[in-house]
Amino acid sequence: MIGAVAHGQSTAGLESGLSLKYRLAERAQKATKRPLVILLHGYGSNEEDLLGLSQFFPSEYLVISARAPYKADVGGYQWFERELVNGKYSGKPEHIAHSKELILKFVDEAVKKYQADPGKVYLVGFSQGAMMSYEVGTSSPNRIKGIGVLSGKMSGGLMSSIRADNKLKSLRVFIAHGTADTRLPYADGKAANDRLVEIGLVPEFHTYPGMDHTISREVMTDLIAWIRK
Repeated sequence: MIGAVAHGQSTAGLESGLSLKYRLAERAQKATKRPLVILLHGYGSNEEDLLGLSQFFPSEYLVISARAPYKADVGGYQWFERELVNGKYSGKPEHIAHSKELILKFVDEAVKKYQADPGKVYLVGFSQGAMMSYEVGTSSPNRIKGIGVLSGKMSGGLMSSIRADNKLKSLRVFIAHGTADTRLPYADGKAANDRLVEIGLVPEFHTYPGMDHTISREVMTDLIAWIRK
């Protein structure tokens, strides 16, 4: 469940015509070459859920909240169907691969449509969306400047396949995880951070004592401080 800070209503209608449906956070500034933030929601949610986070970003940032392509059994949408592999929660590899392809295509389309800065594209994901941020960011650091991973984990497939690569060193990574997370344990967030460090990246890892599977104001304060650097 996402904390109340993350909820919000769009000031624009549901947009289509690109690879993913989405909502655009309308902001006063209409300049071109703006930094672009794409929000990726969690399991069973939709493009509305994280849109309220747009209020925290600097006014010059263009913020878009995307909808995952697959319907979830509980209602809402998902980036991939969940499955257990060796007793651990993971996602169907074919769904992860397809969603990754769609997100990358969506990034290129959104940059072109809104004349955003292609060198300043950030993915900020929660839970399943955080997992997809790892997948997309590490596969295309030339197209993604940074990823904000909120209460997420790295898929087993990515954890085992990711390798040191000079191209990856340009990827900025912010990780936020609560110690009381009952959906994706804190250990999952720590393991992803440790794996990135092993291959030469320098993620910014933030621990939130007592926080469950949610997004707090403290998380957003730290995320915005990171993105401004």
